[in-house]
Amino acid sequence: MSNRFKHAAIDDVTSCNIDANRQAHLLDMFESAMRSVATTMVREAKFDTSDFANAKQHGCEGFTLLVSRTRTDSPNGWFGAFQRGDEHLDVVGHLA
Repeated sequence: MSNRFKHAAIDDVTSCNIDANRQAHLLDMFESAMRSVATTMVREAKFDTSDFANAKQHGCEGFTLLVSRTRTDSPNGWFGAFQRGDEHLDVVGHLA
C-alpha cells in the first residue's frame, strides 16, 4: 500500500506555549506533511504552515515546520518541529 494512504500515528509530542486546540491543528498538518513526503525520496522537508489550507482560520499560519525521517533506512518514521517565535511543538510519528 502506498504511504499516502497509510494511517498516520503520533508517537510523542512536546510543546511549549501552544494551547491544546492549536496543537491539534498543528498535528493534523504534521500528519498531512508526513504522508506527503513519505511518498518521495526526501529525507527532510521544510514547510511554511501559511501554505496549508485552513491555517489562518485555526491560528496556525506563520509556523515553520521541519519534517525529517527518524531513520534514514525507514520511510515510515518521521520527526516534525514547528516553530513560531516562542511557540514550539516537536512531534514524532509514523505511518502504519
